[in-house]
Amino acid sequence: MSALLSNAITVGLLSGVWAYISTKLGIITWVGFIGCTSYYAAIGQNKKLKDSLISNIVGIVIGMMIIYGSRFLGDNILGVVVMTTVFSFLMVAQGKLKSLSFIPGTFLGCCCVFGTNGNWQGTVIAIICGGIFVGYISHITGNWLYKFCKK
Repeated sequence: MSALLSNAITVGLLSGVWAYISTKLGIITWVGFIGCTSYYAAIGQNKKLKDSLISNIVGIVIGMMIIYGSRFLGDNILGVVVMTTVFSFLMVAQGKLKSLSFIPGTFLGCCCVFGTNGNWQGTVIAIICGGIFVGYISHITGNWLYKFCKK
């Protein structure tokens, strides 16, 4: 069995479990899958779980700043354009900082908070749970399964 197939099996199983548990607990299921996606994208860039989660949470904060800033500027298209322009620049520029260098994770967190209409609390919970449970644990168990079957 290949490492890819081993990871596919564990991602598939844990995704099903996540869909069930998150629905039963009222956790935003799709945001959890974004957390998982962010984790796998991060390790593809030699980053770690914490890099993914930190970037996601910073993105959620920035998303809320865009939402509230746009309202402050009159909740019109000009306010949205100004806030989006400024904060999109900042999300990329922050990549100079090692702890925030996983730029896609920041955009993913920001988009998730937009997609939940500013439900930052639910977004934080779901993205962390998805990153850890579906992403990190599926990766660890997938690698274990690969090593076990390789023997």
